[in-house]
Amino acid sequence: MQRPLSKEEQDWVEGTLEAMSLRELIGQTMQDHAGRLPFRGDDEDALRGYLAQYPVGSFFIGGEVIQKAAGRAEDYRDWTVMLQRISKFPLLFSGDLEFGAGSAVKSLTAFPPLLALAAADDEALAYEYGKYTAMEGRAAGFTWALAPGVDLLLNWMNPVITTRCLGDDAGRAARLSTAVMRGMQDYGIAACAKHFPGDGVDYRDQHIITTINSLSEEEWFSTYGHVAQRIIDQGVMSYMTGHIALPWIEDGDTAVKPVPATVSERITTELLRERMGFDGVVLSDALDMGGFLAWGDYEKRMIDCFNCGTDVLLWPGVRYFAVMEQAVADGRVSRERLKASVRRILEMKARLGMQFTGAAGEDGLALPLLEDKLPPELDRQVRQLSRALAGRCITLVRNRTGQLPLNPQTVRRVLVIMLNKVTEGRKYERMNLFVEQLKGRGLQVDILDEFEPLTTLQQWEQTGISWDAAFAPYFLPLHGMMNTARPVGEAAKAIWAMQHAETIKPVGISFASPYLLQDIPFLDTLVNAYSLHEDTVELTVKALFGEIPFQGNSPVKADFEGDYHGSRRLRTF
Repeated sequence: MQRPLSKEEQDWVEGTLEAMSLRELIGQTMQDHAGRLPFRGDDEDALRGYLAQYPVGSFFIGGEVIQKAAGRAEDYRDWTVMLQRISKFPLLFSGDLEFGAGSAVKSLTAFPPLLALAAADDEALAYEYGKYTAMEGRAAGFTWALAPGVDLLLNWMNPVITTRCLGDDAGRAARLSTAVMRGMQDYGIAACAKHFPGDGVDYRDQHIITTINSLSEEEWFSTYGHVAQRIIDQGVMSYMTGHIALPWIEDGDTAVKPVPATVSERITTELLRERMGFDGVVLSDALDMGGFLAWGDYEKRMIDCFNCGTDVLLWPGVRYFAVMEQAVADGRVSRERLKASVRRILEMKARLGMQFTGAAGEDGLALPLLEDKLPPELDRQVRQLSRALAGRCITLVRNRTGQLPLNPQTVRRVLVIMLNKVTEGRKYERMNLFVEQLKGRGLQVDILDEFEPLTTLQQWEQTGISWDAAFAPYFLPLHGMMNTARPVGEAAKAIWAMQHAETIKPVGISFASPYLLQDIPFLDTLVNAYSLHEDTVELTVKALFGEIPFQGNSPVKADFEGDYHGSRRLRTF
C-alpha cells in the first residue's frame, strides 16, 4: 500500500480541501488536454482567465502514445511553471511516458517499448527504466506518468497493446511492472497502472467500441488480477480504468450492452477498491473514445463515470463543470463522494511534494535541464540504459536452417522486401533506418516495395539476379484506425509476392508484432526486435551478422510451429 502521509502533509490536504469551492472541487476531478485549449498555449492572460473559469486540477501534456512524441523539454517545463504560478492550487501534469520520457517529448530519451523490456526480463533494468523516465520527465515538468502498462497479450490479434505490455505471462508482468513503478515513484513521478480490468483478450480496439475481457473469474484472478494485486500491494499511486467490460462481475447478459469499467461500480469500486484494496487515485481512460461514447448521452456518461468510483476523468471537456454542478445540486452526485475523490487527489499531490511549489511556479524537486537535456553525466546514463536494453531485447525466434548469423565476408548483395506499407502512398519511413544500416556496411541493397505484378521477384531471378541474403522487415505502428497489428494491405501483398520467388530464403525481422509467424509461417528464420528504436535497429543488424549475440527471450509464445492457428489465444466473444 502507499506510504502514510506525515502530519504536515495531512494538514495541508485537509486545509486545502476545506478551502475549495464546489467548482474548485469539481475541477480537481477533471484532467484537461493542454493541446486542445481554445487559444494559443503561451497566452498567459488567456490561461489565467481559463483557469479562473475552469479550475482544473491537472493537465495532460506532451505527445500521445498513439501519435508521436512532440516538443522540447524546456518548453514544457516553462509552460508548467507558468501554469503553477497562475493556478490557485497546485496542478499535476501527466503524460504518456510509457517508453521513457522520450515517448512524449521528442527531445528526451525514448526507450525500447515494454515488450522489449519483457524480452530482457531483468528487474534491475526495469527499475532503471522507471527511474530515468521519472528523472527526465520531472525535469520537463511532468509529475504523473500514465504508465506502466500492466495488460497481458493473451490474444495475438489484439491491436492495442502489442508492444505496450510485458508479454503473456502474469508472473513476469507483475515483477517487471512493479519494478518500473517503484523506479518512477522513488524518483518523483506518480505511476499509473493501466488498463483495469485488463486489455489483451479481445481482438478489437476500445477507441472504436467497448471491448471485452472474457476470462472467467478464476482465470482473471490468476492473470490480470495477479498483476493488479502485486502492483497495488507495492504502492502504485494511481490506476487507469479502461473502456473494457468484465462479464463475470456484472449481473445479467452484458453481450447486448457491455458495461465498460469506466462506468461500472462493480469493477471500479467493488473489485478494484474494496476487494483488491486499492486506495490511490482512479483515473479513467480518455473519454473521447468510442468504447465510452456508446454508453449514453454526455450527461449520463459523465455522471456514471464519476459515480462508479472514478476520481479523475480524462478529457471530459469543460461541459463537465456545469453537468457536475447540476448533479450535486439535485443529489445525483453527493458532495461527500466528491470530497472523497478530491482528498485522494490531494493526497497524491502531497506525496509528490506539490504543496512546496514556489510562488513563481518552480518545482524545487525537478532536476535542471541543460540544452534541453539532463546534465551531461545523467544524460549519458539514461542513454546508456536505452542502448543496453536495445542490446538485451533482440530475440532469435526461429533459425531452422542455421542461416544466422550471416557471414560478413560472403554477404555482399542483399534484398530487402519491405513489409511496412499499408495502403498506396502510406508507408513508414523509419524503416529507412534498417536500410541505412545495411548500406553503411558497404552492402549493395536492392529494395522491393511495389508488389504489382506479384511475380516481380521471380522475374528478377530469371534475369540472373541473385542475393547473398534476403530480409523481410515488418513494421506497423499501433492504432491509426487500422484495427490490427498484423500485415494488411500492401504489407500483406508483400507476403504473397515473396512466395513467387524460388531462390531466396527471407530472414523475417519484426520491428512490431511478435507474432509475425502467424501470417508468414513459411519463414525459416525470424528475429523479433519489437520497435524501430534507433539503437535497436543498429544492434539488430550487428546481431544478424554475428557481431553481438541474440540475448532476448520471447515474452510471448511466438513460434506456433504445428499450431498456426494459435488456438490457445483465440477466444470467442
